[in-house]
Amino acid sequence: MTWINYMVTAAQHSKGSASHWFRYLSKDIEKCGAVFSKQDVEELSNNDALTFFQRISLRAAFEEGSPTRQHIISLNNKVDLSMVTAVRNKLRGNVE
Repeated sequence: MTWINYMVTAAQHSKGSASHWFRYLSKDIEKCGAVFSKQDVEELSNNDALTFFQRISLRAAFEEGSPTRQHIISLNNKVDLSMVTAVRNKLRGNVE
């Protein structure tokens, strides 16, 4: 399965869920330099299987310095569990 076929399948599975789509993109962005060319991204972004949102966000994801790319890259960062616990406690009303 080529990268483009994989991403078309991912796009079909994540229709209607931006966070799901961004998770697929985040897996690809971290290895972007070795696997994907601009031509691959352009070919995929012209594929009719992708929604308008998926096409636009795909282009932005592979554009250096774009806010979309920065957000997607941040999805690959490890989460500080103490921060998650603090937010959870705050939402439950257990603020320390």
